Amino acid sequence: MRNFLVSVLTRADRSQFKSVAVPAIGTGNLRVPPSVAASVMYDEVQKFSRAKRGTTLKDIRFVVYDKDLPTVNVRAVTLLFHFLFNHFFKNCMKRFL
Repeated sequence: MRNFLVSVLTRADRSQFKSVAVPAIGTGNLRVPPSVAASVMYDEVQKFSRAKRGTTLKDIRFVVYDKDLPTVNVRAVTLLFHFLFNHFFKNCMKRFL
């Protein structure tokens, strides 16, 4: 799961993409709990953003199958939104200040 996400982010960065959408990896047939998948995805995006400050990749979206929404752990979703808001909002505000 981690390797897949790192590969996606690295390829998107090398291709100078501005955005990428990534499915909630492993939560389907592999039955990885959504909270675990979200935590791994959050960690890897955070590591990537620290390591690649100059990346053109500014919009990373996590895709959750709508059928699975009721099973998504509220804590995991909260962590993702917290990270996305703090990371991207702060970066956007720096550009205007």
